[in-house]
Amino acid sequence: MLRKPLYQLPPIQDGDKWVHWLAFMVLTLVMLWDTKKAGQKLWQMWTLGIVFPVAYGGLIEVLQELFFYPRTGEWSDWLADGIGVLVGAIVWWISQQWNARRMDT
Repeated sequence: MLRKPLYQLPPIQDGDKWVHWLAFMVLTLVMLWDTKKAGQKLWQMWTLGIVFPVAYGGLIEVLQELFFYPRTGEWSDWLADGIGVLVGAIVWWISQQWNARRMDT
């Protein structure tokens, strides 16, 4: 028998979009840091770190719509994925600039 929780957290408006945003930001950061650590060229880093996550997010939405009823593909989820990728790339770039300045001193 399942027990009811003692309390229930209030729902977060558009919580699903925040999860998409955060997951794809982290994915982008990991991909960029890992490709740099592996010594990849800049175009390879951007392809693996930015193009791949955006394409992956779009593919997930299409597959959900076509094959995983009752899940649906949503443009807004893909947009949240893309924003997460953009934020992740900006955070990564800022961290690289900060590290470069720190190494110069």
